[in-house]
Amino acid sequence: MNLDELDPARYEIFRHRLFHILEEGRIAMRRVSGSPVTVEGGENMCSLHAPDGDPIRVAAGILLHCVGARDFIIKANEWYADDPGFFEGDQLFFNDPYIGGQHLVDMVVIKPIFHEGELIAWTGSIVHTPETGGMDPGGQSASATEAYHEGIKIQGLKIVEGGKFRPEVYRTIVEQTRDPHLVGLDAKARIAANNVVARRYLELVERFGVDFVSAASKRVIRDSELETRERLRQLPDGTWRSRLYGDTGGIEEAPYKVQCEMTKRGDEVTFDFTGSSPENHGSNNTTYPACWSTLFVVLASQLFWKVTWGGGMFRPVTLVAPEGTVVNCRYPTAVSCGVHSTATLIQETAHECIAKMLFAAGLPEDVNSGWPAAGGAPFFGGQNKEGDPVVGVILDDFGSGLGAAPHRDGVDTGGAMQNPTSSTSDVEISELNLPFLCLGRRQATDSIGFGRWSGGMAPEVGYMVYGAREMRLGLLGIGRRTPASYGMFGGYPAALAEAYQGRDTDIRQWFPEGRIPQSFDDVLELDGELRSIPLTSPALPVNDYDFIYWRLWGGGGYGDPLDREPERVADDVRGGAISREAARVVFGVAVDPDTGALDESGTEALRERIRDERRREAVPGRSLVRDVAQPAVAGAQRSAS
Repeated sequence: MNLDELDPARYEIFRHRLFHILEEGRIAMRRVSGSPVTVEGGENMCSLHAPDGDPIRVAAGILLHCVGARDFIIKANEWYADDPGFFEGDQLFFNDPYIGGQHLVDMVVIKPIFHEGELIAWTGSIVHTPETGGMDPGGQSASATEAYHEGIKIQGLKIVEGGKFRPEVYRTIVEQTRDPHLVGLDAKARIAANNVVARRYLELVERFGVDFVSAASKRVIRDSELETRERLRQLPDGTWRSRLYGDTGGIEEAPYKVQCEMTKRGDEVTFDFTGSSPENHGSNNTTYPACWSTLFVVLASQLFWKVTWGGGMFRPVTLVAPEGTVVNCRYPTAVSCGVHSTATLIQETAHECIAKMLFAAGLPEDVNSGWPAAGGAPFFGGQNKEGDPVVGVILDDFGSGLGAAPHRDGVDTGGAMQNPTSSTSDVEISELNLPFLCLGRRQATDSIGFGRWSGGMAPEVGYMVYGAREMRLGLLGIGRRTPASYGMFGGYPAALAEAYQGRDTDIRQWFPEGRIPQSFDDVLELDGELRSIPLTSPALPVNDYDFIYWRLWGGGGYGDPLDREPERVADDVRGGAISREAARVVFGVAVDPDTGALDESGTEALRERIRDERRREAVPGRSLVRDVAQPAVAGAQRSAS
């Protein structure tokens, strides 16, 4: 059937129906799963694929999963198509991050869809299940130095065969974890979602006929490629570069680099991460499939946001990720914490390159400064006071600040780029189900990226252990020593993230007095063991009344802070977005300490003094070439000779 001769009305009905089918699958997952990550956070995915694995359409609460189940289906075809083969009613379980996904907690079940004995499509579902039986609880092992530390790895077990659930496979998987009930419900949620999507897809076959459905599915993929190439043709050719630094490899704090060079020519674009650091000793690494799925976050949200999510979006894009580096590590390198660290740097370096290209294209409405993916996620595992297992991750890192744009501020705690429809944890539900009490959430002062247009504020959050028989608590992330994002055209990156762990403090004596730590200053007033901890920290034993208090990332700033309207700065001070000291030192704005009113004459003098300092300290471009570039070139020439 000629793809261009499909009835346009029926094709549009079909195309939109696919998305609603996948959303229905996601609803089914949330109805069956008991995991807060799925039920509250919405981190799950349903996808439809061509027989070869090419994504037809994807629906996901988090963009990291918008590659869908592609890589798992490709590998299943390669390994198992002949022996043992696929048959109607089969479903296969995978979670190997060296095949697809980001880490072992990204568990997937794929299902072949047959019509009259012929394989016509696949469906797949992913849920982030926060437990894998690794050396640390929560499925993300900050202590890991190799893949064998991180938990169970499954490469295509048939959990359903011929429509019959296989309890022996199910128990083999779930009983290797700390919380078999949680892991088991998520496994059944994936199976349920696949059943819904497959049934609805076959209903389309009954309605439109198999020839139309097969042709229309191919056209959806083709159209997404055409839309992607058309978007690229509208943008200028060129090369743009970015680099950012992580501050911990997972085991110890040490700097490492992620470097991106984006080259756009005609209707194709290449992202080259050559120059990134060698793989880390700890688990802050990404596999090649994880690098691809992280790149998709930026492509879908910043560059191809008008394009239908599907396999065609990838065809004009080339990824270069040298093997043995943090962006494409070699097995058995550990990777479980990479999504909260190296993946963020992949996203943000690619994002900066795209933002520069969009600015060069004269599209300021599409430009955003740094908009990081996360900034610190506590993970935990233990038992509640009844002795029941509890494992998981606290999802407040989904609420980071958005980057500023050329004509507006970023949105405060608006959400990470990777999760357009996900949400943060519901405090009441968390306290109901977990042995924790939330000490509070607030938007943190001075967490923004300063600029003419300022980035969005970051959240500052505290959780205290309460009602646990036994508990271990750790943290995932980067950005304590070096910013994990960027500002544009004189704008500052967001403030560094920060985390404190309190153990054996006198916090319980505060409660009868009506006092609760509401800021880092409050935390530092407590007596007891207080530690400023790295953003990737292993899970350590804790007791009731021990706590963790942390600040995530805000959005990057845009433009010179001295160009921000003084009255806006005064409003920022009065609203708590920035301190009076930041207004004075960074923005050159004087604000009355008693009334909060703008001091216009003081502001004018401050800004003039700051500009004078800049002029005195400025280094002409020719001097930079003479003092820095020329000696470096001469040294290189001597080394070569």
